[in-house]
Order: sequence, then structure tokens, then C-alpha cells
Amino acid sequence: RIKTASTGVVESRLRLYSDDLGRIELPLPPPAEQAAIVRFLDWANGRLDRAIRAKRKIITLLNEQKQAIIHRAVTRGLDPDVKLKPSGIPWLGDIPEHWEVRRLKSLSAVKRGASPRPIADMRFFSDNGEYAWVRIKDVTASNHYLEKTTERLSDLGKARSVALEPGAIFLSIAGSVGKPVISKIKCCIHDGFVYFPYFQGNAEFLYYIFSSGRVYAGLGKLGTQLNLNTETVGSIRVPWPDTTVQSAIVDKLDRDVIAFDVATSHLEREIELLREYRTRLVADVVTGKLDVRAAAAKIRDEDILDAATIEDETSDEVETLEEGEEA
Repeated sequence: RIKTASTGVVESRLRLYSDDLGRIELPLPPPAEQAAIVRFLDWANGRLDRAIRAKRKIITLLNEQKQAIIHRAVTRGLDPDVKLKPSGIPWLGDIPEHWEVRRLKSLSAVKRGASPRPIADMRFFSDNGEYAWVRIKDVTASNHYLEKTTERLSDLGKARSVALEPGAIFLSIAGSVGKPVISKIKCCIHDGFVYFPYFQGNAEFLYYIFSSGRVYAGLGKLGTQLNLNTETVGSIRVPWPDTTVQSAIVDKLDRDVIAFDVATSHLEREIELLREYRTRLVADVVTGKLDVRAAAAKIRDEDILDAATIEDETSDEVETLEEGEEA
């Protein structure tokens, strides 16, 4: 009803004025039935929040386990009997004795992307543009590879940005700070990203080093608290085996982590379905399509109290998990 009364072209730009809000007609059941509806929805929302919270915890554990597997592979290799040597770097620990430790800036210069400005100038955008325009939310929504974005640049916009070809790796330094991605498409990046223009190595191996998360040890917490720029990224020291070893590690990790990604994807879809169910349930109950008076009468006070506690805890946890993502 609120969307119907709003004005605007797209949902993100809808405007609702006070006069329009005042004209919206809403169902108004008797006070006793209103209380029953509130009681039932408090209870139901608590149960749904509990289910969502449990699934988020599993996703967190899966990601931690995946990162641990990646970290061990990119710092120790695949041979469990290999001889090790101290790396001199706390987050890295001991590494195979025939590996090097390299600063990223020795592998390539580190540079920032660029934005055509003013960014609101529509001359910089074209639905038929050859190069996709990458925003932080596009990288946040991507897993390993960037395969699509919601906007494309015109030739003029591309000329004022930084164009990357398929296979290029770049890193977010704003929003989802520290998240790496490899582009599968021609794209342009703004100054919320850094890239490696002269890197000639295995981009997949470098991706796994970044995605382990440990590489940022001492620089801050992964997400919005992490402070990255071209200098800090260039100064990061990473383990660097020969190209044959890099390829073998990448092949092994590609096989190992897919199970984690599939499981996480299923859980995220289940969370999405639970949220859709909650929206529909609330709509059906407050519009009288579903009579919950009898069900509400059977709900104990302590059940509602537990539900409220669960909801508060879930909100805190969701805020923590989503910290650093672009709104």
C-alpha cells in the first residue's frame, strides 16, 4: 500500500508525502484482535529469527574453515613432508624452504582506479557500452569472479576511468574492504579499488592469498575497519613459490572450496526464503487472511520473551556479519 501511494520512477527513488500517507486505508481490527495479532507475530518472528541466526552461524563456521584450508595451502603448499624455514612474518609463520617472500609491489605497481566526474553526468554511461562499470556492491555480491554489473560506461566514461581486461585481479579498499575479485568481463573500476597493472603471475594464486584474510594481519579487521591504500597493499609481504607449485595449489583449492561455496549458497537461499515467508506471513495476518486468535491464545508469555531476546541477539549478529558492506 505504501509503495502504491508513493511517487517516483524506481523503488530507490520513491517519495511518500504526508498527504499521501494520510490517505492510505488500513485494516483496523478490534483491540483484542490487534493484541492477538501482535502476540502471534512476536512469537513467529522470534522463531524465524532463531532459524536465520542458526544458518548464519553455520555460514560463518563454513567460511572460517574454508579460509583455514586456503591459508594452509598458500603458506605451506601441498607436500606435508616439505622442509620449512622461518618467514619472519607473524601471520605467515614457517614456509617451505624453497619458497620466496615477496612484497606485492615487487610483483607489480599498485594503482587506484578512477571515476569519471561528476559521476551523475549521464554522458559517462551507456547501456551499449563495451566496458562494465564496477561498484562496490558488484564486488560484494560476487564470489571469486566478477561476471556482471548493473551499469556500463560510454566511451567517454571509460576514457576517464581505469579499464581492465578479463582475467585482471583487483581489490576493494572501500565498502567491502580487502575483498579480492577476478574479472571475467571487460570492466572499469573507480578509486575505491586498487589493481596491479604489471602483474604477470598467477592471478588465481594471488586471489587465494587475499581471500585467506590472514594477509591483512596487523592492518586492521577485514571489512570497514581495515585501512588499505596503494602503499599499504604494495608493502604486504606474501609467500611466493614457483609457477608450477602455484598452479598445483590453485587446482587443489578450486576442488576443495567448491563444496563450501555450494553449501553457503544453499544456506543463503534458505535465509532468503525464510525472509520471504516472514513478509508474506505478516501481510496475511495483518490483513485478516489468516486468523491467528486461537494460536495466539496458546502462546505462553515466556515464549514471547525468549523470542524477543533472540531477535535482539540476531540483530547484533547480523550487524557484525554485514559490517563493511555497502548499503
